Amino acid sequence: MDNLIGNIPPVTKGMLCISFGLMAACTLEFISPFSLYFNWEMVWEHGQWWRLFTCFLFYGDLGVGFMWNVYVMYFYCSQLEEVVFRQRSGDFVYMLLVSMFMLLGLSFLTGHFSNFYSGAIIDVMTYVWARRNPGARVHVIAFTVKAPYLPWILAGISLIMGGQLADHLQGILAGHIYYFFTDVYPRMPTSHGLQVLKTPKFLKEYPDAAPIAPIVPSLPPPPLEGYVLAELSDDEYIIADLSP
Repeated sequence: MDNLIGNIPPVTKGMLCISFGLMAACTLEFISPFSLYFNWEMVWEHGQWWRLFTCFLFYGDLGVGFMWNVYVMYFYCSQLEEVVFRQRSGDFVYMLLVSMFMLLGLSFLTGHFSNFYSGAIIDVMTYVWARRNPGARVHVIAFTVKAPYLPWILAGISLIMGGQLADHLQGILAGHIYYFFTDVYPRMPTSHGLQVLKTPKFLKEYPDAAPIAPIVPSLPPPPLEGYVLAELSDDEYIIADLSP
């Protein structure tokens, strides 16, 4: 167990600890979810600034939904931190902060507010992971999609299961904005090398506690609840239906 926890990269470990801590506190009724959700009036007029962060890290009380969402968060968060942002934890922290700011900004622009943005921040990480792994192919039930389309497929499935499409669209849009200004725009001639989302110096100096490990290819995305993941070949996976 110590080795398992010790191998989790620092930023991912911190997010997991906070998520489990908030879940435990609410399940045991030490605190109420009403003190964690995003409410601009409570933030601005009553100084409850923690809501700006807890609304991104609370996944509900202990249950199947909590375990599934935390697992997906852990998978993409650790993949980004260990592979895409390897030995650059400060850049990863900045990505998360920028994404949180964009999600709240998009809510003000569109007028669509959510109590919690924990699902949307997962969409951001899913989108960035997919764009950084464009060659990966995922077989979802009876059809095959390339990784860049995976966030849209997951959003559609969530909609069928009763989720809010607007939440996923905001997450995907925030992920695309981040990807565009970090991977696309700096390479355009008109940018003259300008890095719009350059990580501040004080975050660049964020210590990387995780030991240096060999670079390995990104793992496939976790299967949806009720399905099992099987590898067909390199960069090709299948999600098989387990339902009777």
